[in-house]
Amino acid sequence: MPEEGKIKVSVPSAETSLNLGEKTVQDLCENLSIDDTGKVTGTLKHVENWTEFSKTDNTGNFIPLYFEEAKGQAKGTIKCELKGTGAKLKKPISVDEKDGLIVFQVHDKDNTIEITSEGKETRTLDLSQLDLRTE
Repeated sequence: MPEEGKIKVSVPSAETSLNLGEKTVQDLCENLSIDDTGKVTGTLKHVENWTEFSKTDNTGNFIPLYFEEAKGQAKGTIKCELKGTGAKLKKPISVDEKDGLIVFQVHDKDNTIEITSEGKETRTLDLSQLDLRTE
């Protein structure tokens, strides 16, 4: 598919604030990268009691994603859905149109993230190569 038909997703820079309390990208992960096929590699750090993310489900591994094209667009232009073992939300959620950021809690290496945007090819991120730290 031509480049303009693809949804571009990347890892935010390490210092990026996630607008969820005091956490930055470097608090959540290291050496995270996404290749052209959607395979995600690197390490997701273990985070304890991140109450700004969730009052109840707030300990584990979290992946931050950045969508430049979502910034300034209508709310819901780009949607993402976590699928696989432990995925609790059963519907797509919108990428923040103010900063283009979204964070998911990854529960298992079989998780995938399905990304949709009207007029673009659906893209799936494969999380099976991630190192999910447990402490």
